Amino acid sequence: MFGLALAPYHGSRAMHDFHTLMIEHDRLDRLAIELLEIVAGEPDPATALAVRADLSVTLDDHLSKEDGFLYDRLLGNAEEDCYPARVREFHSCFAALAADWKDYLQLWDNECVSADWTGFVSETAAMMERLRARIKAENDLLYPLALQKNHIRLRAAA
Repeated sequence: MFGLALAPYHGSRAMHDFHTLMIEHDRLDRLAIELLEIVAGEPDPATALAVRADLSVTLDDHLSKEDGFLYDRLLGNAEEDCYPARVREFHSCFAALAADWKDYLQLWDNECVSADWTGFVSETAAMMERLRARIKAENDLLYPLALQKNHIRLRAAA
């Protein structure tokens, strides 16, 4: 899932907009919170896996729009400013999160979740914390930087 977004970007170079990306982040954050609420309650593997699947699909869709254009463009002006080091650090941390997310999805299938709800709860809480921190960091640093550098618009074109 995450891993596909780290491949070189060959898609459309259409300019994305801050407003839409933030709406997508809000949806991802709400799904992460919903999953956390489910795992905080009585064991309910079917519901947890359904919400996680929704989160995974939503995240894939978001990353297919975001990763290539965002990092490619922000790293493209390495000689012009001091930001690329921070962007490279973000991208490196994201690669680690992406690999861990892929492992988490593969490890915690229906059978494993049903067999070890406590382990699933623990790993899910840790993964959602990391995902939510990543979303916040993008909201606080990367998106404003991309907006400042004119790599994204404030709002969708009319």
